[in-house]
Amino acid sequence: MLRRGLLVAGLAAVASFASALTYTFDTDNQGWRQADFNQSTFQLTFIGPSTWTAPGQIEENDFANWAFDVSPNLAGGLQGSPSISFDYSADATDNQAYPFLVLAAPTEAIYVEQIPTADGAYHHYSYSLTDPTGWKHADIGGFRAATQADIDNVLTSLVLIGVDADTLSGADHTRLDNVQLGAVPEPMTMLGLAAMAALVRARKRRA
Repeated sequence: MLRRGLLVAGLAAVASFASALTYTFDTDNQGWRQADFNQSTFQLTFIGPSTWTAPGQIEENDFANWAFDVSPNLAGGLQGSPSISFDYSADATDNQAYPFLVLAAPTEAIYVEQIPTADGAYHHYSYSLTDPTGWKHADIGGFRAATQADIDNVLTSLVLIGVDADTLSGADHTRLDNVQLGAVPEPMTMLGLAAMAALVRARKRRA
């Protein structure tokens, strides 16, 4: 009975961690797509697959009026995630803050405006999803500062992640890697991990 209980707890841990999203682009674009972004309506027009290059990244030259790289369609269920992060490189900017990261649900979106570092090198960007500071909200009613409730609602129904691939009003070059939106380890998750470790130790003692 004890071993069965440990196994169930361990499976609960695995199920909880499965809700995290990670895109490392090691061997392909993992379903990411190129899209043209309309800032006034927050609508996307899909163009084709994002450009994958070795050693494992999304790498784009200016391919649209407002180019964005966009994730595969998602199924939501990511409420409570602590943050979203990625590595990003740009070679030039307009020195003006544009929508840089967009998280979209079917009827609303949240986004961050930023001027990325433009030196051709990778830089790490991380944004809290438990603090609405810096986030903005868009829906059919217009644009405003986002609340924590807005963030939670979008994560619950999240369908797309979009990252700006057009930092300059003219020819530019961007790279994207290591996109991660991580779920919070719940108490049951931590219990499950401890249980799995205990089960492994017990098996080693019997061996």
